[in-house]
Amino acid sequence: MASSELFLLLPVYEEVEGQPDYILRIDVADVAELNKYIEEIYIIEDFLQIENYAGYYDAYNINAFLHSVRIMDECYPNVITRFRYVMNRWGENWRNEKKQEIAERYKYFCKRIQDDTLCEIAKRKCIATDDSTFLLINNNAISCPDNLIRTLCNDNVIEIDVCKPKIKDIANWFENNRRPQRIFNWNPKHGEYGKGAHPSHKGDKVSILMCSRSEANALLNKAVGIDLKVLYTFDEKYGQYIEFKRENKNIYHGFHLDMEEAKRVPPIIRERIEKLNLSGKSIR
Repeated sequence: MASSELFLLLPVYEEVEGQPDYILRIDVADVAELNKYIEEIYIIEDFLQIENYAGYYDAYNINAFLHSVRIMDECYPNVITRFRYVMNRWGENWRNEKKQEIAERYKYFCKRIQDDTLCEIAKRKCIATDDSTFLLINNNAISCPDNLIRTLCNDNVIEIDVCKPKIKDIANWFENNRRPQRIFNWNPKHGEYGKGAHPSHKGDKVSILMCSRSEANALLNKAVGIDLKVLYTFDEKYGQYIEFKRENKNIYHGFHLDMEEAKRVPPIIRERIEKLNLSGKSIR
């Protein structure tokens, strides 16, 4: 089954040898800087709880990033322990199931590269037989002004999606590249375009779908939640929250919430939606 694979890449300590030329170098980082890296990764992990994804990192890259910490351990109490914890939450070392082979040729900006994360992503894209998607999360590791990196894998041009470790950027990527995709299943009970809803259901109030089914499907791709059972987003066109309820796996039905119903949207979800709100308007 198709899935989304996310690869994390970090800069490396400037004195570590044997690292790819394109990787950015850093000086000795202080505790505040290291904790900032950790916090960014933790926030992403928390946001991705509702996504079907496989997270990967390169153990060699992580060791090169933490090199100065290891040789000055007394200056960095608990940093390595925290970093190990956040990496365990993130995913797996791709080297444990490496797909690239020694005899294969890889290039980036016309320069030979080998045994690194770009090679691994390129190889996985080459051999993928389904509709899986791949994303490189560039945490200050590569100078990349665009959201795309082009590599060569045995003369095949491979394009790799890239984004910064920012929730909005990652959410935008998942909106179009989530695998498997979310599917909106229209329920006639809730109507469409604000009309046609059943007046009641066993005496209970029936919520109404204000938009079209296609608009609802687009909103579903933006929706966030605490778990997969219920997702929410804000429909700026109608100025209302919309709630999606899971029916089976990645299939949802949904409806808009009036002012009274909107009170059940959890505060943490309101905060996440506000952070992802591209218009910058307050939606509380």
